[in-house]
Amino acid sequence: MDSELSNVSGLAVWGSLGATLVLGVFFFVQMAVDRSRRWRFALFGGVMMYLVALDLIRSFAGIEPLRYEWFRLWWGGAYAGCALWLIGSSASLGLVASVLLWAVGFGCYYRGNPAFATTLMFPMAWTAVAVGFGRKYLRGRGYASAVVSAYSISLAVLCSCYFSIVSKGIMAGILFGYLHFAIASVVSVIFGWIHLPRELQGRSPVRTEPVLAFAFMAVVVLSEAFIDAALYRLKEWGPRPLIGASLVQFAATLALYLRYRHQLVIHTDNVGQLLEERTAELNRAREALARQNETLAQRLAEQERDLRAKGEVIDRQRRLELAAQTAGQVAHDMQNLLSPVLGKVEEIEDAATLQEAREKSSSIRNQIRQLLEVNTNLLALSRRGRPEAQAVRLSELARDAADRFPGQAVAVEAGKDAWVKGSWAQLVRALSNLVKNAVESDLDRVVRVTLRTGLVDVEQTRRAHLGFVPAGRHAFIEVSDTGPGIPAEFVDKIFDPFFSSKGGKKHRSGTGLGLTIVAAVVDDHKGVIDLETGPAGTRFTLYFPAYEPSAEAAELARLSGIATVLVVDDDSSILRELGPVLREAGWTVLAATSGADAIRTIQAQNVDVILLDFAMPRMNGLETFLGAMHLRPGVRAVVHSSYLTEEQAVQLKTWGVSSILLKPAGRLELLKALREALEEKRRTLERRGTLEA
Repeated sequence: MDSELSNVSGLAVWGSLGATLVLGVFFFVQMAVDRSRRWRFALFGGVMMYLVALDLIRSFAGIEPLRYEWFRLWWGGAYAGCALWLIGSSASLGLVASVLLWAVGFGCYYRGNPAFATTLMFPMAWTAVAVGFGRKYLRGRGYASAVVSAYSISLAVLCSCYFSIVSKGIMAGILFGYLHFAIASVVSVIFGWIHLPRELQGRSPVRTEPVLAFAFMAVVVLSEAFIDAALYRLKEWGPRPLIGASLVQFAATLALYLRYRHQLVIHTDNVGQLLEERTAELNRAREALARQNETLAQRLAEQERDLRAKGEVIDRQRRLELAAQTAGQVAHDMQNLLSPVLGKVEEIEDAATLQEAREKSSSIRNQIRQLLEVNTNLLALSRRGRPEAQAVRLSELARDAADRFPGQAVAVEAGKDAWVKGSWAQLVRALSNLVKNAVESDLDRVVRVTLRTGLVDVEQTRRAHLGFVPAGRHAFIEVSDTGPGIPAEFVDKIFDPFFSSKGGKKHRSGTGLGLTIVAAVVDDHKGVIDLETGPAGTRFTLYFPAYEPSAEAAELARLSGIATVLVVDDDSSILRELGPVLREAGWTVLAATSGADAIRTIQAQNVDVILLDFAMPRMNGLETFLGAMHLRPGVRAVVHSSYLTEEQAVQLKTWGVSSILLKPAGRLELLKALREALEEKRRTLERRGTLEA
C-alpha cells in the first residue's frame, strides 16, 4: 500500500510539474506570436516557470516544508495578479490583487500558523482568477474563458477543503487530493489555457452558448465538491465515489471540448475577424495607394504641363527654324533664278534687232519655268485647298506617271487590280517625283525604272522606313530603279525639306522638295513609305489602305459625254493636253485662254459645262463663272486650279460651282466631275420645268 501511495505521489508531482512547465513554455512562445501582449505573456510565463523551478528544487535538493510554503505564497499572489493582467485587466488592478493576496498569506504565515497560510490564500487567488475569467466569458462568450473559470473555481474549492483533509491525517486522502489537483491543473491547461491566446487576440471563432457554459461550470464545481467530500470520507466511502466524480468532471470537460473540437482543431483562427482585419488592411493600403496615385497623378500632370510648355517652346523654335530655313532656301533659289533674268533683261534692252531680243528672251522663259516649278512645289507642300477624295486605280495612275517621261526607260507592271481613295493630282505628283529622282539618279547611263502595282496582305504589323505597315490588306505602288542607290549617310535625311543629294556631273540639281512632297502626300492618304536601297538600285514602296470601288467608280474609265464643255485656262499646254482626253470621251470641246474669251464663246455658242481655271489675269474664275451664269442660266462649272484658299473654295461652292479639282487632275477625276456637273444641270432644268408647269 505504501509503494502504491508513493507511486501516486510521484505521478501527481510530475504531472502537475509537467502541466506547469508546458504552460510556461507555451506562453513564452506566445511572446513572438502576439507582439502587442508580449510583456503580459512573458510575466505570466515567468511566474509559471518560477513554480516549476521551485518544485524541481524541492524534488531534488529538498526544501523544509514551511520554507516551501513561504515560496509558494509569493507564487500564489503573483499568479493571480498576472492572470488578471493577462486577460485584459489593468496592470494596477493586477498589482493590487497580488498585494492583497500577499498581505493575507504572509499575515497568516507570520502570525503563528504558517501551515495554514497557503490554504487560506490559494482559494482566494483561484477565486480572483475565476471571477476575472467569468467576467471575460460574459463579455465574449469565449470557450477558453469558460473552461479556465470553471476549473479555477474547482481548484479554489479544493484548496479551501484541503486543510481539513490534511488535518484528518489520512495519507491516502492527502496523496489522492494532490493527484486530483495535478489532474485538474493538466486538464485546465490542455482544454482551456492552450486556447486562450487566440481568444485574447480575437482570432478564435469558438463561442460557447451560456446554457452549455453554465451547465459545464455547474457540473465541474458540483463534481469538485463531491470529490472533496469523498477525500474527506475516504475511509468510509472508499475510492470508488472519488474516482466516479473525477470521471464525471473529466467527461463534462471532454464533452464540451468535443462539442467545439471541429472549430478548435480546424478553425484555429477567427476567419471572419481575420477577413475583416485583412479587408481593413487592404482598404487602408488601397486608400494609401489611392493617395499615392493621386499625388503621382498630380506630379505627372505638372510634369506633363511642363513638358507640354517646353514642347511648345521647342516646337515654336523648330517652326521658326524651319520657316527661316525655308525662307532662306526659297530666297536663295529665287535669287539664283532671278539674277540671270535681270541680266538678260538688260541684254534685251540693248538688243539691236527684234530677232536678237527673241533669242535672248528664250533663256528668261526657262528661268521663269524653274521659278514656277519651285512655286508649284511649295504650293503642293502647303497642302491647302484639298479637293474631294476620288476612287483612284493605281495601274492607271502608274501609266499616267510613266507617260510624263517620254523617251525614258520607264515600265509599268500591273498586278492585282488595286484601288485607293484619294486625290489623283496629288498622287500622280508624288509618283512623278519618285520617277524623276530615279531617272536622274545617274545621267551617265540609262537608269531603268519599273512601276509595279497590286495588293498585298500583311499578316502582322511591321516597321517600314516611315511608320508602320499595319496588319491587313493594302494597295501598293512600287518604284524601283537600277541606279547607284542612296548613300547610307543620306537615307535618314532625304525626306527633309530642301535636302538634296543631287549635284555634280552625274545629277541635275533639285529643289530639295520632291521627296518631302512624296512624304506629305502619302501621309495625307494614310499611307506608309518603305525604302530599300543599295549599289544595285533603290526601291520605294508606297502602301495605302485598300479601297473597294463601287460599281460607279469601276465604270469611270468608260464615262462618256454628249454635251459641250468649255475649257478655260490661260496655260495653252493645259488646253492642248485636255482637249484630246475629253473628245475621246465623247465631249464637244471648246477652248478659251482668258475669262473675256470665255464670255465671248458663251455668247456665241451653247455651253453645258465649263472646266475653269481660277487664277487667271484680269478676270479670274469666279468672275468668269458669274458672267457665264448671267448669259446661260443653269450652266455648271468645274474649277480646275493649282491653288485655292479655303475662303475662295467656299465662295465658289456658294455660287454654284459643282466641284473643285486640284491641278493636274487625272482623266477619271475630270470625267467624273464633268458628268456630275452635267447631271446637276439636268436636275436643275427638270425642277425649273416642273415649277413652270
